[in-house]
Amino acid sequence: MARAKARRARRPKASERSAASEAVGEARQRRVEEAAAMSQRLRVLMALWMAFSVQALASAGQLCRTWRDKATGMAGKLAAAAAGHKKMLFRLSIIVLLVTLAMVNVCVFKTCWAARRIWEDSTAQEIERLQQAASELRAQLDCYQTPDWALQSFGEDTGRQALLPCASPRLRPLALISSPIITGATIDTRRTSPIYELRSWFSRRCFWCSVNPPDTILQPGVSLGECWPMEGQQGQVVIRLRAKIRPSCVTLEHITPEMTPSGTASSAPRDVAVFGLDADSEEEVPLVSFTFDVGEGPTQTFLLKNNHSRAFRYIKVLVKSNWGHPRYTCLYRVQVHGKVVKTEDHRTAESLNG
Repeated sequence: MARAKARRARRPKASERSAASEAVGEARQRRVEEAAAMSQRLRVLMALWMAFSVQALASAGQLCRTWRDKATGMAGKLAAAAAGHKKMLFRLSIIVLLVTLAMVNVCVFKTCWAARRIWEDSTAQEIERLQQAASELRAQLDCYQTPDWALQSFGEDTGRQALLPCASPRLRPLALISSPIITGATIDTRRTSPIYELRSWFSRRCFWCSVNPPDTILQPGVSLGECWPMEGQQGQVVIRLRAKIRPSCVTLEHITPEMTPSGTASSAPRDVAVFGLDADSEEEVPLVSFTFDVGEGPTQTFLLKNNHSRAFRYIKVLVKSNWGHPRYTCLYRVQVHGKVVKTEDHRTAESLNG
């Protein structure tokens, strides 16, 4: 019973139920109205968005068409420019090729011209060298064909051979029948270096131990010991020729190193100078300077540079150094070749006739 009463007490009354139903209906009605308003707003927004989208798409299409037209025009311009550039590049390539060929031709021409000049210079130098060698050979041949005017003793045939080439027709018979006309050359001892003196105790007391005089160099024959030793490594000898001649060459002789006991030629002259002297003056005319190389042979001939074609009666041979001997320098033989001047022949003839 009590429970029933309690349930009855908890049940709402009819008036309360109707009020609650009305409140629920009103709330439901408001939600429906709000949903309808929201739906209306959504339809408006959708319509606006659709309108805007259509306008945007239309604008975008127009813009795309504009850009496409611009791109097409730019592509055409680029194609035309590329074609023009291709032509320009082709022309430039042709110009560069022609310039390169011209430069190559210029370089080849210059190279050929330089090679030709070098060849011409070398050929000219070779021709000059050959001409100089030929002239030296001719001079040496002429030198060998002339007598040795530094020979101390001329024989009869030698005197005739020396006088005939330069004698006048009036003097030729006299030259043919003459006996030893030319007596030979001599040494000017006043202007010649002193002889090397033996300084050992034995040599000073040995009466057969003697030193060759300077005129040894004017005599033929080159054997071991047949020389004139001059004092020291430097010295000079002045030769008085029998006639006044125009010297053309001078010949020096010395034994080979193999002929010496020591196997060396340290006493041989090395640097030598030859001068022409006048009898009345002390003027020295340089004729030649040379080096006597002991390894070139025992006999060596050197051409004289007598540019003025002067005639001399005296010849000076100056030895500047030898090949290392500290005490003396040996000269074996000196030959002087040349041609006699005709005035000397007339004086000789006059002295013979007188």
